[in-house]
Amino acid sequence: MMDTTTRPSENMTVTLTTKHEVATDDNDNETCCTTAKNALHDRTQSLLDDLAEEKPDEQARKSDEELENSDDEMHDEIYYEKARQLLPFDEAPPYLKHNPYILSGYRRNLPTDLCMSSIFWWTNETINIWSHLFGLFLFVVLTIYDFSVLRIQATLTDKIIVGSFLACFMSCMALSSMYHTFSCRSEEDCKKYLSYDLFGIALSLLAIYTSGIYYAFWCDSDWQMFYTITVTLIFAVAMALHIPELNVDSNVKTIVFVAWGLYGVIPTIHWTIKNGGFDNPLVNVLLPRVFGMYAISGVAFIIYITKIPERFLAGKFDYIGHSHQWWHIFVVLALYYWHNSGLVYIEYRLNHACPNKMKFP
Repeated sequence: MMDTTTRPSENMTVTLTTKHEVATDDNDNETCCTTAKNALHDRTQSLLDDLAEEKPDEQARKSDEELENSDDEMHDEIYYEKARQLLPFDEAPPYLKHNPYILSGYRRNLPTDLCMSSIFWWTNETINIWSHLFGLFLFVVLTIYDFSVLRIQATLTDKIIVGSFLACFMSCMALSSMYHTFSCRSEEDCKKYLSYDLFGIALSLLAIYTSGIYYAFWCDSDWQMFYTITVTLIFAVAMALHIPELNVDSNVKTIVFVAWGLYGVIPTIHWTIKNGGFDNPLVNVLLPRVFGMYAISGVAFIIYITKIPERFLAGKFDYIGHSHQWWHIFVVLALYYWHNSGLVYIEYRLNHACPNKMKFP
């Protein structure tokens, strides 16, 4: 009897315990799910609240801005690619058609930023731009070097002369590069920067003449002053002819410019005769330098006006080797040659005093 009573009680206890454990597990799962649902609900409600706070017109504006930015980026990319497409001679802007033997590689009308970018494009102006940017860098380096050397050896006047003609040379290089960079911006800008380019060339010639006169007539201040003034006056007249309001014919401008260039022969001949010809050691030093300068400049000018070599092979030298590029190279060479000549003059004068200033025992 006792065994029978005890067993049902044990079974009931086990059964109740098991049910209690299952119920406990279900409660835990339900609590976990409820917590997750509440977190999801809170997050969703937060997002809905944020959207509700944002006005519909602001949402539309943001969408429009995103679409507009996307369209602008696509438009800019298409515009840039089109702007980079170079033109043949027939399609190029008329004011850029300086040379009928260059048949391709022309830039179209470009805004300022793309004119600057075109420095790094491969066009028929690329070497024109970079040849004189190189010249600018060269003369900056020479200026630094010269003044580190001349600081001890030369007089203050020598330093002023050397510094002045180097400044003129650097201006020539910079203005030339600017012209070839921005000439495609508009016809008006092309004319404006061309006048700057011509001014830079004239400034270099003025520097060459005045420095040459200064050293050649070192011992004769009267003639030194006379030739310096006359050369400067002719320079002023040549520049005045380029004032747009005067409307001077281009042929007249060219004639005056060439005449000014040839005027330098007069003080050279005068100085040679005055110093007794090649019997004078000073003449032996300076005159070959003057001839060398005229020879380099003459070759450059002949190439420039005859448009050689593209005249004989039109279209073959559009990007490399056409006459204007050779003109640029010879200009840099001529200015560098004259710079070295100036240093030769200074060295000679430091070692040879003027006869009327020599002191005899």
